[in-house]
Amino acid sequence: MFQGTIPGPMRSIVRETASQWPRGPVYVPCCGNFTIERSVAGMGFALRSSDVSIYTSAVGRWLTRQPVGIQLREESRDELGWLADSLDDGVGTVSTLMLGTRFLASVGREGLWHERVVRSYREQWKVKHAETVERLSGSGIELASYEVEDVRSWLQKVPRDAPVCSFPPFYGGGYEKLYEPLEAHFTWDAPEYEPLSDDDVVGVLGAITDRPYWLTASNHDVPELHRYLRGVIKATPRAAPFYVYASRARTRIVAPRQPIEPVKVPRLRQGDELVGPLTLSLLKPGQFNALRSRYLNPKIAPGAANLAVAVKDGGGRLLGVFAMAPSTFTPDEAYVLSDFAVAPTDYPRLSKLVVLAATSAEAQLLCQRAFSRRIRRVATTAFSNNPVSMKYRGLLRLNKRSPSNENGWKFQLQYQGAMGQHTLAEALQTWAKRWGAQTTKTGV
Repeated sequence: MFQGTIPGPMRSIVRETASQWPRGPVYVPCCGNFTIERSVAGMGFALRSSDVSIYTSAVGRWLTRQPVGIQLREESRDELGWLADSLDDGVGTVSTLMLGTRFLASVGREGLWHERVVRSYREQWKVKHAETVERLSGSGIELASYEVEDVRSWLQKVPRDAPVCSFPPFYGGGYEKLYEPLEAHFTWDAPEYEPLSDDDVVGVLGAITDRPYWLTASNHDVPELHRYLRGVIKATPRAAPFYVYASRARTRIVAPRQPIEPVKVPRLRQGDELVGPLTLSLLKPGQFNALRSRYLNPKIAPGAANLAVAVKDGGGRLLGVFAMAPSTFTPDEAYVLSDFAVAPTDYPRLSKLVVLAATSAEAQLLCQRAFSRRIRRVATTAFSNNPVSMKYRGLLRLNKRSPSNENGWKFQLQYQGAMGQHTLAEALQTWAKRWGAQTTKTGV
């Protein structure tokens, strides 16, 4: 319901740390999505919050029984007039803004995907809005006060001995960009303030930490606060680390953990001859995790798969694995999260057979059943120190080559191709003819 980027374990750390604070007022500047307030709810604190964004101010005013004071802009009424009846200066307005963060960025933009998003919300608006109002009404969060004010001036009014807990923005423009679609279509009594400069960040940190009880956190390492580092959180393998700083707290380290299950199927090994026909078998998440950990390059961060499939030969031996997820932006496209071959074997280009299996008509059917949509194409991303990926060369089309955003690789390569243009039998035939040569063995 409340959107945010703070990892779940952070709430436990906030609550544990706050349990050592004296009961009374707790001040929360830059309260954002009220993660801190939700974390310490029911602990006997009088929560006093502040922020400057339209989204946070709508929620904060509603939680303190103030008029929300947000209206639809006149220039947006032609496109969004159907929202007007939902704006009641209270929980209805807050629900409208919450739902708006999910679709307003697509309003007025060209493209089938954006059009479908807006049409879907318009057609289901009454139901979605009513559900959001109901959930908000039972949230149970209580604030002693909420003020629309810049953090620099607001902190000057906070008593020096009162606890302060805040996750302030350590980089400029983050919140402004996030709520830009809301500002574009709604009007309110927005405060005037300047984005935080580097010097301002130092000043804000000084005002937060110059007291006996405080906690702050960021997804950036803050050198000035190293002596107060109390925890590092990395909730998922692909997530950026989150650094927790506090005046006093227990030290915590949160690292990702993935469940694994044994895979008892035999694997193709050196000395084994690959035989047809090929077959596909669904894998449980734990089985996929185990095989990925065994065979995939450890420098590639794992992701969660919607569909994981094992590729077997006619002898029932595992040849490789591919994992798919529905594309976020292209309705008829499946995204290949991972594909890899078992090793070692006598077939140096076995990975190409796994790619052919992943784009087969049989794999297409599995994707369509799993994703409940028509799938016609696949796309994937490869990281390489070469300008092309030899695994995908000749099988998929290279759409884009750019510098890698992952350490250890020079290039990030975007590939795309058709799906369902061949069967598994045809895939094996093509691979055997072009890439199925075995490693030459020499004896002494």
